Amino acid sequence: QDVQGSPWPLFQLVEVLLRCVWPSVDLEMYRAYTNAVLTSDVGFVHCDAEYDSHVTALFYPNPGWQPELAGETCFFDSEGEICLSVLPRCGRLVLFNATIAHVGRAPSRLVWGYRYTTALKFAPRGSDFLRTMRQAPVVADS
Repeated sequence: QDVQGSPWPLFQLVEVLLRCVWPSVDLEMYRAYTNAVLTSDVGFVHCDAEYDSHVTALFYPNPGWQPELAGETCFFDSEGEICLSVLPRCGRLVLFNATIAHVGRAPSRLVWGYRYTTALKFAPRGSDFLRTMRQAPVVADS
């Protein structure tokens, strides 16, 4: 189902912010998922896309999160140095160009559960990328 124009407050907020930050690009969401990271997990530095026109929105729904709980999302510059570190505080939303290298760090041992992030991925409406995504087969194994 198309979530553009959705009555869900998170999607409405993201749509408004996308139009403010990238006013010249009509972006369409093509993927949404939630990461659940445990203390024992390992994150790897990655980029979400290879196209400059793609955007990622990360939402942090972690109630009561404090700095000593760690679990930051670290963003890297072109030299591989951390240029920004974002704590996963409840209600925080980060929008960024999907070609920026980043990693979600595991929470500290003080956390007896998960550190969640909900990722929303966007590409220009009508792009070749979206046409290819719509034609890709879906495989599910039992």
